[in-house]
Amino acid sequence: MLFGKDSFRKKNIGKYIIGYELGKKHVQISYLKIGDKEPETFSTVAGQEQYNIPFVMYKQEDKNLWYIGKEALAKYEEMGGVLLTDLLENAYRQETTEVNLETYDSAALLALFVKRSLSYLSFVAPVEKQAAIMFTVETLNQKTVEVLREMVEYLQMPQVLIQFMGKEESFFYYNLHTDPSLWANRVYMYEMQENKLQSYQLYLNRQTKPVVTLIEKKEYEEFPMYENEEPTGEEKEVRDQIFLEYVTEDMEEKIVSTVYLIGDGFLGEWYQKSVRFLCGKRRVFLGNNLYSKGACFALLDKMEPTELSVSYVYLGTDKVKANVGMELIRQGAPSYLAILDGGSSWYDCKKEWDMILEGDNRLVFRITPLDGKNTTRAEIVLHGLLMNKSPLCRIRAEGYMENPTTLKLKFREMGFGEFYPSQGQYWEETIEL
Repeated sequence: MLFGKDSFRKKNIGKYIIGYELGKKHVQISYLKIGDKEPETFSTVAGQEQYNIPFVMYKQEDKNLWYIGKEALAKYEEMGGVLLTDLLENAYRQETTEVNLETYDSAALLALFVKRSLSYLSFVAPVEKQAAIMFTVETLNQKTVEVLREMVEYLQMPQVLIQFMGKEESFFYYNLHTDPSLWANRVYMYEMQENKLQSYQLYLNRQTKPVVTLIEKKEYEEFPMYENEEPTGEEKEVRDQIFLEYVTEDMEEKIVSTVYLIGDGFLGEWYQKSVRFLCGKRRVFLGNNLYSKGACFALLDKMEPTELSVSYVYLGTDKVKANVGMELIRQGAPSYLAILDGGSSWYDCKKEWDMILEGDNRLVFRITPLDGKNTTRAEIVLHGLLMNKSPLCRIRAEGYMENPTTLKLKFREMGFGEFYPSQGQYWEETIEL
C-alpha cells in the first residue's frame, strides 16, 4: 500500500494517474482522474479509437526541433534524414545514437520521447496534475528495470510516483476490474502484431488465500505474410483456418469464460470461423488498449487497496513467491516480524530494521509460500559475534531481493549504548526462496 486511502485522496484531489504501455513499435497512454472508476485512453485522432502512438522520433536537421509519433513520420517523409526507431531496444542494449553529427544516450532519447508523448495529455492531465505513472513493458527483468530507472532519472519528474510492471500483470489488473463473471473460469488473451501471435492464459487457484492468479504465455509459429497490402479472400481464409486450429487446441477440455483479441494483426475481420467457434459459451472482446488501462487499474489498487484487490494476488516471473519474516521475542512473548510480502515485485522489496540480541547469535526466518505449500524455516548464525563485554547487542539488518528467488541479507553490529561501542562486525547471507 503506497498511501492510506484518505491521505492519498486528500493529497491528490483533482490529479490523475497514468497507465503507459511501452511497446516495440507503438505506445499507448491511458489516464484516470482520482475518484473516477474508468480510465480514458488518448487517441491520436479526436473522437476515434486510434490509440497507437508510433514509437519513433525525428530531429529536424537545420533546427534543434524534435518530433515524435505521427509528426515524426510526416517530417521524415517530407524532409528525409534519419528516423529513430527501436528506441526501447536500443536503451536495453545501452547503445548511443548519432543524429546530425551529435551523439545521444539511448535512455535519454527514450525519456525525451516519453516526456513529449505525455504532453499530449496537456488539456486533460498536464504534468502538474499527474500523481503517478505506471509503465508496462513486454518483459520485466533486472536489465529492464535498470534501463527504466535510468529513463526516470532523465525524466526529472520527482513530484510524480513512477512504477513499472510487465504486460501480464497489466492483463491481470484489467481482468480484476471487469465483471467477475468474465473471469469465473479461465481467460484467454490473443495478441497479434502483423503475422506474429502469442497468447496469455489466466487462471486462478481458488484453494489459496489470497487467491493466487497465474498467467501462462505461449507463442505460435508465424502466420504466412500477405503478398500485398490488401489481402485476398483466399489469404484471409488461410489465416482464419490456422487461427481456428490454434484456439481449438488451446481450449480443448478447458472451461473458458472470456477471450480477448488485441493487436493490429486482428484488423480486417479475417477470423470469421474462429470467432464463431470462440463465441460458443464464451464472451469474446476485440480491443486495443487493454495494457495501458490495466496499468491504470494497477496504480489505483496499489494506492487505494480494496477488499477485492487484496483478495487476489498475481504471481508472475517477477514476483516474490513467498512471505518472509523473522521469528522473535517481543515483550517476552513469541512474535513475528514481516520482512517481505509475497506477490510483490522483487525489485520493490527492501526493508531495514533493528533488533536486540540477548546472549544468542541465531536468527530464524520463516518462509511461507503463497501457493499453499509447507512453511519452511531458515536459520542464520552470526558467527564470531562478540558479546563478551555486554549481554545485549543491537543489530541493524537490511533485506532485499537480488532477483525473484534470492533474498540478500546484511547485518551490522551496532554495540549497545555508549558504554559498549560497536566492534564493527558485519555479515552478509542469502536465502533461496
